[in-house]
Amino acid sequence: MALRQDPLLRKSVWPGRVTRWLPTTIPVSRLVLVVIISAFVLAMVWVQQTQTLVRLGGEIQRLERQLETVELERQRILAELASRNDLSRVQRIASIELNMHQARKPVFARAQPLPPGVSFDLPLWAAPTQQLVEPPWWEAVIREISAQISRLAE
Repeated sequence: MALRQDPLLRKSVWPGRVTRWLPTTIPVSRLVLVVIISAFVLAMVWVQQTQTLVRLGGEIQRLERQLETVELERQRILAELASRNDLSRVQRIASIELNMHQARKPVFARAQPLPPGVSFDLPLWAAPTQQLVEPPWWEAVIREISAQISRLAE
C-alpha cells in the first residue's frame, strides 16, 4: 500500500511539517548561558553609562570654573570702566592732555530752513547735493516772479 501513495497517507505528512516549526524545549544549560551573557552585556552598558556620566560631570565642573573666571574678569572690566568714566577724570584728561577748555560764552547756531526737496525722512545719500555751478541770475528772477504770481492767484 505504501507504493500506491494513498491520499490519506499524503495528508498525514502535514502535521510533521508543522511540528518542525513549533518551539521545542530549551536545555537549561543554554538558558543559563543566555542569562549570563545578557547580564554581562547589561553590566557593560551600565559601566559605559557611568563612565559617560563621570566624564560629563568633570566637563561641567571645568566649564563652571571657566564661567566663574569669565564673570570675575567681566566684573573687573566693569569696575575699570566705571572708574574711567568718572566725570572729574574725563574733565581732567580733556583739559590737561587734550587742551580743551569750557567755553566762556556759549555760542548758539541758528537753524536755516531746509532746501526744497530735502526732508528728515530721506536717508543722507538720497538728499540732493549742493549744485557745483551757481544758477544764472535770471533763473532766480523767474522763480521770484512765479512765486509772486502764485501768491496773487491765491
